[in-house]
Amino acid sequence: MSQSKSHSPILAITFDAAGTLIHLAEPVGVSYARVAAEHGIESTPDDLGKAFGSVWKRTPLPFAHPNRATDTDEKSWWRRLVREVFEEAGATLPDEERFDTFFEALYLHFESPGTWLADPGAVSTLEQLSSRYRCIVLSNFDGRLRRILDDLGLLNFFETCLLSCELGASKPDPAVFRAAAKWLQLAPHQILHVGDDPLCDGEGARAAGFAHFRVEKGRNELGKILDVFHLHDPNS
Repeated sequence: MSQSKSHSPILAITFDAAGTLIHLAEPVGVSYARVAAEHGIESTPDDLGKAFGSVWKRTPLPFAHPNRATDTDEKSWWRRLVREVFEEAGATLPDEERFDTFFEALYLHFESPGTWLADPGAVSTLEQLSSRYRCIVLSNFDGRLRRILDDLGLLNFFETCLLSCELGASKPDPAVFRAAAKWLQLAPHQILHVGDDPLCDGEGARAAGFAHFRVEKGRNELGKILDVFHLHDPNS
């Protein structure tokens, strides 16, 4: 059972990032269209938003087969995805040199202050949990995440950030969860994973033997983890 009220001893908590601790301040299509316009690429936010959803759904995650052979790193994976999004949206793309300049600007945009917002319950939840449990980030995000979390005042709640780009594997790959257990030097059943993605976080955590709490907007907000797993400070 993914969201159990069992009193089995949880000693550490791993957190997904995007969709769990942080959220985009505006839709992807809006950001893509605005940065594209700055580089002379005509497109519409709606078309780009729909194309992004379609391309994201059909594109295997970085480090998943066959991407290990296709992309040398996560940035090259993003470059390929961005190109496919604009092509699917019907945008006319410039030559490779100008496209590279545009892509670099777009890539930097998504680590700029203001692009991401902390979940409304993130700070209060992490303040309560990090004082009594070991907390780490376990994310399919890339190296930009540390700056984003730092800008939002979240980074100091965590011992470390274990990222797919550095592990060479993406959730739900068991190797990601094994890396977390190894870092923490704990048995899987002593670790609770918190994330919003049913496959990457839910199925990945359960297969690894972790407890799991699924964050769902409007249903299972981040702060509910305290009640579901009885994680409140007994002295508070």
